[in-house]
Amino acid sequence: MNFEEIEKLIKMLENSSLSYLEIEENGTRICLDKNGGVRSEAISNNAAPVESKATEKEMEAPSGKEITAPLVGTFHTGPYQGAKPFVAVGDRVKKGQKLCIVEAMKVMNEITSPYDGVIKEICVKENDVVEFGKKLFVIGD
Repeated sequence: MNFEEIEKLIKMLENSSLSYLEIEENGTRICLDKNGGVRSEAISNNAAPVESKATEKEMEAPSGKEITAPLVGTFHTGPYQGAKPFVAVGDRVKKGQKLCIVEAMKVMNEITSPYDGVIKEICVKENDVVEFGKKLFVIGD
């Protein structure tokens, strides 16, 4: 697929009621998302299984309950750019406390904690685009 074809697909998606389009052609997959950008990846049908070895970082990953993104959007740590973040690693939070904002289509969606606990890890950075189900926080005791 060449650049002009991709550009046509983008324009078609913008003018449609669809929010997501995924096309696979000649070993290349194109994923277009009105909220998340463009991603292209090569696909191999004869990929050999890869043995996974946990890295030191993975072995030291904090354990706890994960809080994931309920929608696709842009992650914000505070109420506006340059503001103090809602939470930091080590903060004790209560159920219902605001943790972050995920902006989708200029709507600011507040993400609150479903648990009481301590923020063990913040898994994304300011202005990262997050997908549905992406791990945002780890909360432990």
